[in-house]
Amino acid sequence: MSTNFNGLFWALLLFGTGSFAQESIPLKKLLEIAQDNYPSIQAAKLRTQAAISNARASEQTLIPDITASYQANYSTYNNLTGMFYPEFVLPVSGPPSMDNSSEMVFGSAASLLLKWEAFTFGRRANAIKAAKSHVGEKTGELDLTTFKHQVNLTDTYLNFLLANEVLKSLQSNLERSKINYEQSVRLAQNGLIAGVDTARFQSAFSNAKIQTLNQKRRLHELKNQLQLYIASELPEDLSDENFFRSLPGFDMDTPVFDHPKAQLAQSEWQTAQYQYKTSQKRGMPSLSLWGTVNGRGSGVEIDANGNLFVEDVVRGFDINRFNYGIGLQLSIPITQQFRYHSKSKVLKYQADALEEEFKEIRLELKQQQNTADSTLQTAILVARELPTQYKNAQFSYAALKTQYASGLVNFTELAEAQHELVATEINHRKAFLEVWKALLYKAAVYGNLEIFLNELNK
Repeated sequence: MSTNFNGLFWALLLFGTGSFAQESIPLKKLLEIAQDNYPSIQAAKLRTQAAISNARASEQTLIPDITASYQANYSTYNNLTGMFYPEFVLPVSGPPSMDNSSEMVFGSAASLLLKWEAFTFGRRANAIKAAKSHVGEKTGELDLTTFKHQVNLTDTYLNFLLANEVLKSLQSNLERSKINYEQSVRLAQNGLIAGVDTARFQSAFSNAKIQTLNQKRRLHELKNQLQLYIASELPEDLSDENFFRSLPGFDMDTPVFDHPKAQLAQSEWQTAQYQYKTSQKRGMPSLSLWGTVNGRGSGVEIDANGNLFVEDVVRGFDINRFNYGIGLQLSIPITQQFRYHSKSKVLKYQADALEEEFKEIRLELKQQQNTADSTLQTAILVARELPTQYKNAQFSYAALKTQYASGLVNFTELAEAQHELVATEINHRKAFLEVWKALLYKAAVYGNLEIFLNELNK
């Protein structure tokens, strides 16, 4: 069952926070450390903050653009006012001079220019809604990233606990093998058993050592994986006997939560809808309001005959002529309509595709929730059978060990009993962990880790 369930767990767990309970639970501490440290979670938090800032920026497009500027220049003056750079100053051109001159003169200009796109016929409103929906999308990514990492971390922690229990069983088996080997040496020396049994017991003792060493390596690998998942040093004590003392309950009336993956898919669909609506409005007119106040300074003067001359070179820095104005501008895209229409169709198809993906995710979650309930129920029934098998294996081994010392059974029967004992002991612990893994799988497909942690706190 273990192999089949693990394959099912990772094949279906494509998704992937809740409140946690007692401070004494090592798993809770690991989850807290990981949430504060793990890079992918921190990156998702930063992307969410970026989306929030972008939404604020989109709202600020309601504020008019007001630009203040000042410029000083040195140029020819073959018109009445000379030259100036017109970026922030609405240009005013005086009459041309009678003749061209290469003489240059100072000039200056200052302005305050307002521009406000007052009416966009829904384009700006939908752009703001799309930006806000994008915040929900990035929040969903954060929730999903956090949730998946919590599930992976919890699963690895359960594997670590099981590996530690298996190591204990193998160490007990190693001690039994050592005792059997030492006993066989004494019995062989006294002529009570054949010498070949001693060699076979020694071989079994060596094999038990190898199994123990390999299990220690496995435990070390899982500790390294846990350390990677929390991106920090591991706490000293990672043991938790609660997982092996009792089994979690089975509740058929589990409340249905919005899974983080479903929430993300819904947010992506909503964002795409607003982007499509915004693109539809691109062909609408724009009505802008502008206003300006500007002043000019020029070193150019004109005599009674209309001739230009320069009396004071620095007078161009003295702003002495002022203008102001206000107006409306209506702009209507014409030939762009064809391009806008084609781009809108692209966004419409993309939004419809995301809607279908959202529906598919909900269907998959429903099917997986049914599978999770069945898997948990089966795991509980299996785990309840193992304690009896374990007790029987203990009794059989103890009886056969006594009979072997009396010469009533042979080596093979005792070795089989020892193998059955260690296998049953390991399966007993595995069965308990399989129930907790099944509960974790249920929490994963329901989208709420509290389903798992609440049972641990009972």
